Amino acid sequence: MKDKLIAEERMKQFDKDVLHWKDYDFAVINDDIGSCYKKIIQFVESGDNKKDPNYQKLISLHVESLLN
Repeated sequence: MKDKLIAEERMKQFDKDVLHWKDYDFAVINDDIGSCYKKIIQFVESGDNKKDPNYQKLISLHVESLLN
């Protein structure tokens, strides 16, 4: 029961929290575990990908879709 309450509280905060993705060092869209894992490894090995305009656009569009 406690886990369910925690999950419900986190979902209430989702709209606010997701807008903070720009404050994170990295953001990865977790829609496929294998793809997500590979992306995390690429981030770790290559350094700061926030400078990549494609990265910014991809995450921004995904966040927008989550909020609509």
